[in-house]
Amino acid sequence: MTQERTRRLEWEGSLNARDLGGYRAADGREIRWRAIVRSESLHALTEAGQAALAAYGVRSIVDLRMPEELDTEPNPFAEPGEHGIAYTNVSFIDPAVSPPETATTLAEDYVSMLQRFSTRVGDALTVIARAPEGGVLVHCAAGKDRTGLVCALLLDLAGVDRKTIGADYALSGELLKSRQEEWLLNGPGERADRERVLAWGEPRAEVMPEVLDRVGNHYGGTEAYLREAGVDEEDIARLRERLLPPA
Repeated sequence: MTQERTRRLEWEGSLNARDLGGYRAADGREIRWRAIVRSESLHALTEAGQAALAAYGVRSIVDLRMPEELDTEPNPFAEPGEHGIAYTNVSFIDPAVSPPETATTLAEDYVSMLQRFSTRVGDALTVIARAPEGGVLVHCAAGKDRTGLVCALLLDLAGVDRKTIGADYALSGELLKSRQEEWLLNGPGERADRERVLAWGEPRAEVMPEVLDRVGNHYGGTEAYLREAGVDEEDIARLRERLLPPA
């Protein structure tokens, strides 16, 4: 398999970087390779890892983390540098929004996030739509929850079946396993509490299809949700053009 067709991107300092290319849409077209890349925080990338990211064709980065996360683990691409990559921070979570009632499942928690932070989601998707030519990398902290939701919306908008979307989401669990095991052994607090946190947030393949089904039931589909979130028709069209080759 050539590098161009490798989903997992083994950049030094990253565990969860991967390309969304190659997933098949309902009309038979495939998501473009090197169009959308998803990952965890980039703060641990070595110089070699940063160079590999740039060499892969990434020309824009959308960082979904909150300001305090940026302070703790700064993005190496936040300031203009030698690689010439555009950087935008769109915090997915708005701390000014009232917290919800306690969700009983991870899918419910995700749907609540999409509802409470819809404007932020719309802003992030608009940035992706208007990004310059080249690959767009989307990331949060672990590359699982906030990034998972944004990528699920993109794939659903493109017409990828939800079983495939769920499988892509679940890949984060496999790729982050070593980091989770380390945290389980050496993280703060009681081990039993850490076990509960990991069990709650486990990226199971059935979670994201349920989220998209709930979005469909409430809003009438992903496109309708994006419109309500503030993404205009031209930018929705731009997202599809970025994701898919001409019919």
